[in-house]
Amino acid sequence: MFMFIKEYLLDTNIVINIWNKYPKLFDSMESAKEIDFKISQDISIELSKKEFAKHNGIPVLTDKFLKLLNHIIDNEESEFENCKFNYPIKHNINKSIYYIDENKLSRTDFNLLCICKSHENYILVTEDKKILSSAKIILPPSKTLNFNEFIQDLENLHIL
Repeated sequence: MFMFIKEYLLDTNIVINIWNKYPKLFDSMESAKEIDFKISQDISIELSKKEFAKHNGIPVLTDKFLKLLNHIIDNEESEFENCKFNYPIKHNINKSIYYIDENKLSRTDFNLLCICKSHENYILVTEDKKILSSAKIILPPSKTLNFNEFIQDLENLHIL
C-alpha cells in the first residue's frame, strides 16, 4: 500500500483561504501522489452551509465543494470520547466548550485536535489562533501548521 509523505487535516478557514487565494490548489493537491488532504465531517458541514448556489431556483452545492467530497472523513465518536491528552482540559458539558489553558474551543475545534492525536500521520492546518495555541500545548510541534507554513510546505514539495 502506498504511503503519503504528508497528510493534512484542513480547518474551515484554510479551505476558504485556498478557494480565495489559490483556486487551483485543490486540483494540484489531488494530482500529487505524495500528499493527501482530509476534511472532518464537522468542517464539511460548516463549509456546505456557505457553498450552496441556486441553479434554476434549486439550491445545489458548488463545484468547488463537490471536489472535496472524496476527502471528507467521518467523525468517529469513539475516537472523540476516548480522546485523552497528557494535559488538564476543562470541559463545560452544557455548552460543549473545551478549555486548554485560556483557549476556549468548540466541540468541532477540539475534535480536530483529537483526530490529529489519533492519526499520527495527520498534520492540522488552521489559522485559528486558539486552536494553534492549544495544539502547541497538547500535540507535538510537527503536527500543526498555519496557512503560510502550509503553503511553504507545498512549495517545498513542488506542489505549488
